[in-house]
Amino acid sequence: MAGIVSGKVLDSILVSAAALVLACAIPSCSGVPAGPEGAAKKMLRAYGGSENVERLRSFVGKGFIRDLGSPTVAKSYAFDLYRKGSLYKHKIMSAPKGRLTDVIVLYYDGTTSREWVNGRGTTTIPAMEHGILKYRFPDCILWAQSADRKGEMAPVTKGDNVVRVRYAEGTDIVTLMLDRKSWLVSGVEIATSTDSSASFIESYDHYTEVDGIPFPQEFKATFKGRPYYDYMLSKIELRADLPDSLFRLTAEDSAGVGGPTKDKTPSGPAR
Repeated sequence: MAGIVSGKVLDSILVSAAALVLACAIPSCSGVPAGPEGAAKKMLRAYGGSENVERLRSFVGKGFIRDLGSPTVAKSYAFDLYRKGSLYKHKIMSAPKGRLTDVIVLYYDGTTSREWVNGRGTTTIPAMEHGILKYRFPDCILWAQSADRKGEMAPVTKGDNVVRVRYAEGTDIVTLMLDRKSWLVSGVEIATSTDSSASFIESYDHYTEVDGIPFPQEFKATFKGRPYYDYMLSKIELRADLPDSLFRLTAEDSAGVGGPTKDKTPSGPAR
């Protein structure tokens, strides 16, 4: 009788141990954490920690932006991009045969977004894609680390290439898409609970290392399901010394194409 009981106990122990090994092996093989907090931490580690991510928030990028209004002929223009925290500026330049013929400058001072177009002057425009910088690369990486940030992970299956973590903040619904192998941000979707059609999606591809920190070279966006922009940065510099005065229309921006060389509208970063 004692031998039978001992055998049953032993069988039970072996079954329990096998189940424990199997349970541990599944997350180990998939590499997917059980919850959104673990996913956010893996994302942060992929960029080398908080200090590295903070450095990504101030940079200069130079490259090309596609003309999405020309579906039959592939056109692109020189594109300069500047970021410093919540401050943003980009320039689009047309220079056929090396001669500068047109310039568009868009800048966001943390409060108001303005655009200067050669020959038409300065106008104030909606700052939707700039006002939500905290949800986009690279700000979303630290944004997701907040202790009170509550998110939920979408179910992950064997064939999925990305892990999706969904957050709700007020009426904003933010979904981070993380590459399942590298845990770098591959995209972000920003929607609103008040209008299901108003979905802004920005994707990031062709990561390169800038001062040892992963940085995407290609940025693509859609709004309400339609292409919004597509640009490639061939040169990226992390720059902590960008002056606040850069984030407005300057004489250098419009030099060589005529028109005003000084922004006559109230501008400059909010303090």
